[in-house]
Amino acid sequence: MSEPRLIRKYVNRRLYDTAQSRYVNLDDLRELITKGQPVKVVEQATGVDITTPVLLQIIAETQRGHAPLLSAEFLATVIRLGALGPDPDLSARLDRTLRGQLDKQSAAASASGSGGNVSMAAPAGYTA
Repeated sequence: MSEPRLIRKYVNRRLYDTAQSRYVNLDDLRELITKGQPVKVVEQATGVDITTPVLLQIIAETQRGHAPLLSAEFLATVIRLGALGPDPDLSARLDRTLRGQLDKQSAAASASGSGGNVSMAAPAGYTA
């Protein structure tokens, strides 16, 4: 798997792709991720990894005006699970479940000849 693409977020909220030496937006990041490129987003000023909040922002932006990827009930359930206390295995279980669904859809797309445009590359940090 390739190294995550380093994206720096500046205090002016602009995102900078260090590999391509250019500013990018959330749609650009979504496109990279769709193609299977792992990304890591860090705050320029502090070096803090803010990948997860940025990915959540991409999901939120994608849901506006489109059929929801995640239902309100699903999101409420995730919030409830978080309130029950730490579950170190929750993320891994959700990853495996979603990965299985992606594998099924990819296989169906390949069988139908449509091919699809979503890469099956495992996300950074993913363990089966």
